[in-house]
Amino acid sequence: MKSKYLKIFKKGNVSIEHYDGCPAFIEMTFAGLTSALYGSDFKAYSISGSYFSNRQGDYLSLISDQQEIGKFVVSEYLKDKSKITGLYKEWLENFKSMWVFYYENFDKDLNNLSDEELLLWSDQIVDLYKNKVSMPGFIDGFMFYADSRLDELLKDFCENNNIPKYQEVYTILSAAVEPSFLNEEEEDLKLIYSKTQVGEEAEKLKTEHLKKYSYIKSSYAGYEEYRSDDLEKQLEEFETHLPETIDFELNKKSKNELKNKYNFTDEITAIAELSELLIKWQDQRKQYTLTFVTLRHKLLEEIVRRINIDLELLRYVCGPQEIKDVLKGKLSSAILEDRKKHSVFLNEDGGVVEVLSGNDAKEFFDEVSALDVDDIKEIKGIVASLGNARGNVKIVKSVDDIKKIESGDILVAGMTRPEHVVGMKKAGAIVTDDGGITCHAAIVSRELKKPCIIGTKISTKVLKDGMKVEVDADNGVVKIL
Repeated sequence: MKSKYLKIFKKGNVSIEHYDGCPAFIEMTFAGLTSALYGSDFKAYSISGSYFSNRQGDYLSLISDQQEIGKFVVSEYLKDKSKITGLYKEWLENFKSMWVFYYENFDKDLNNLSDEELLLWSDQIVDLYKNKVSMPGFIDGFMFYADSRLDELLKDFCENNNIPKYQEVYTILSAAVEPSFLNEEEEDLKLIYSKTQVGEEAEKLKTEHLKKYSYIKSSYAGYEEYRSDDLEKQLEEFETHLPETIDFELNKKSKNELKNKYNFTDEITAIAELSELLIKWQDQRKQYTLTFVTLRHKLLEEIVRRINIDLELLRYVCGPQEIKDVLKGKLSSAILEDRKKHSVFLNEDGGVVEVLSGNDAKEFFDEVSALDVDDIKEIKGIVASLGNARGNVKIVKSVDDIKKIESGDILVAGMTRPEHVVGMKKAGAIVTDDGGITCHAAIVSRELKKPCIIGTKISTKVLKDGMKVEVDADNGVVKIL
């Protein structure tokens, strides 16, 4: 069966982001990227899709959508900054209410609920995350647009004004000026560590820490418990290496000094300011996603306890109605088995409009993702963090692949996510297919002071495990040696 949407995903106009993931946990992303936040006129993706195969996901969007969204966000910001800052303030209030709901429900005893009460709880989760808080999907469009646009504008500006090292200007202008939730967790751990070093009782702090960051090991593939032995292992690592505190005030000061030194164009200034806001917003959006994953996973575990179905199959349900159908025996395991092997979910206007499974899904993805990458010896991308490194390639397609990274290896991924940080710390450099100036790889690589090139589009297709490469992140080039 050929999808009627196949003709929309034309070669050269498809952006693909790879991640660990399953449909049950990416539901809010499905909705958020194809619907405008709170009915605002900030554009959403016209269509998007995800391809799944055995806990691996590939998000499909149109490059033309990214360009349109990015241009629109910048132009609206130039007309009236309060339009987007006001939207953020509204979202932030709802985000705060999400935290209250999450902590009240994280330890909820689902065992005592009737089937009807359990489904009502499921609906409450979806209503809060989808309707009240909602996902600001236009961030992604801006991110993908802004990295290449800012790169292009700064090249011209620096050349015309005899400014050397435009890449350095780029990294300063697009740097984060506020800590991420991973930074905050690390600083909280340092406090616990400091107390244990002087013999103070820290058990209460440890218990509070595990509850506060209970979502932190989750991913689009599901929830993983943050255990006390995980925390103790982190504290043990501080014995040999205590991470330095990142000076975000220095980032802000460097950025302001640069703005005062050079008379940047209004568009360059707008993209830099928007990046600052959207880096923080994107980080908070990640917390929103991971807390939803955690609660959804607990719901699925309770359904498994009640009926004879494999949790692995339940990861491939999509939407509250299918959850109801499973619990009532109206959705067959055979359908979910097919989806687990291969499935494609296509989305418009905040909802799923078509589902393909089995060979139909695989053929769809193979057709839209085909790339000609033969005989490529040099890969170009956008500089996210300056530096130069040589090492052996390690392709990271799933969180399990992190285990194969050794000190000095070149981590190559579709995109990096919080669960990849352990490997990023070991790596000599980071290279990604996708990502923009607000993306995880860009932010974390700068914090770690690791060379990083993003937006190569083809690195995971061209490079193979064990290849020796040079990452020249001063010039945005990866050379196969």
